[in-house]
Amino acid sequence: MIRISLTILLTLLILGGISYIFWQQEWKYSQPTTVPTNLVQKYAGDSIPLNLLTQLNSTKEAKLFVHFYNYDCPCSRFNIKEFENLVLKYKNDIQFVAVIEAIDERASNIKEEFTQKYDLNIPTYVDTDGSIAKALGIYSTPQAVIIDNQQIFYKGNYNKARFCTTKNTKFADLALAALLNNQAAPEFPAFADIAYGCELPSNGNQLSRLEKIFNF
Repeated sequence: MIRISLTILLTLLILGGISYIFWQQEWKYSQPTTVPTNLVQKYAGDSIPLNLLTQLNSTKEAKLFVHFYNYDCPCSRFNIKEFENLVLKYKNDIQFVAVIEAIDERASNIKEEFTQKYDLNIPTYVDTDGSIAKALGIYSTPQAVIIDNQQIFYKGNYNKARFCTTKNTKFADLALAALLNNQAAPEFPAFADIAYGCELPSNGNQLSRLEKIFNF
């Protein structure tokens, strides 16, 4: 009887662990990211403060692509290949910058690891207080913001799929191509604008110790 009870308990623990991993790695990222109560929304066509462009070493006239990255976010790590491809494809036509969302003591190390691992040769900033994200209305990673002539041209997701494998929903790529061809931003479905992924650590969403163990 004791052996049967232990077997049942062990089975339940295993099933619980599998369920937790599925929730941690898949299910919660298939849902829209919770919108912060203090969020100031930013939309395509909105102007960007000139001091923010100066902070990003850009100018009013420049075309700028801002990539938001969080090392602790699986979606950010899955997405990085798509961002690398965009940099390689368009680096001669537009200015790219990476903004790393990190607030703990690892911030400087994460920046160093990011620049060394991906070797994109682009300006990289650590947004420790979330001020850059806030100025652009960003509350989730990964996200992209394309700026043209001090205005938001596109702000939203890279793709409908986590690995950016769906070609007709490569929102950031399609928006960037339109900008460089002097076309209006494409009319994307609502999915492009609704943030999916991970809440920013500056919004109080630091991973627990247990979450970090299972955050592959």
